[in-house]
Amino acid sequence: MSVMSKNAVEKEFSNFLSYYIKENLGRGPRETKIKITDNVLVFFMKGILTPMERNILKSSNGLPVALEARRLYIKGAGQERITAFEKIVGKKIIEHYEAWKLEEDAAVGVLVFEENIT
Repeated sequence: MSVMSKNAVEKEFSNFLSYYIKENLGRGPRETKIKITDNVLVFFMKGILTPMERNILKSSNGLPVALEARRLYIKGAGQERITAFEKIVGKKIIEHYEAWKLEEDAAVGVLVFEENIT
């Protein structure tokens, strides 16, 4: 596989995240930013909440419920997503982390690859 430029990887990741989230949750993020340094890729997303999550967050116990639903979703879809991420870059992921700040309608993810990305 040919080595992709940093900009090409960033664009392909951004497009994939938007597509994947829209296909699986019904709507994609409003904004996605990708940053790459050496073997680390960080993605930032804004506008991630679905209409159902917005309604859940209005209830008094809504935040932990929405967070748990996201956690379970990621756990179930985790390997499929990791495989897709590895395919885009052509390198193996050795660590990955995601966090959501639903009150801010935002998420961040960190992917650590076994070697430099570009």
